[in-house]
Amino acid sequence: MVLLKPFLDALLIALSVLQWLILIWVILSWILFFTRQSKMRWRNPRLFHILEQLDDIFSRMTYPFLRPFRRLLRRFDTAGIDWSPLLLLLCIFILRGLIASAYGLILFR
Repeated sequence: MVLLKPFLDALLIALSVLQWLILIWVILSWILFFTRQSKMRWRNPRLFHILEQLDDIFSRMTYPFLRPFRRLLRRFDTAGIDWSPLLLLLCIFILRGLIASAYGLILFR
């Protein structure tokens, strides 16, 4: 059981990093959407280009994790809203809770 503790710690850290990557990507995509709709795109082309590059980096890092949820949601009419980040965050929260409860069982045995 002691050998399982470092694995669970690493898994919790990986899930936490993934959670933050998704949150940053979602917020960045909102910012990029609103800058595309405003005049800021033309007033600050360098800043807009940096935002586009950051969005591309974060979308490439999160896409492999979002792909199964996007395939699942393709069957339903979601009115143009991408619910896959929300579903992935929900799964991460559930997994973290399960790992934390398993972690507590390991520590108190």
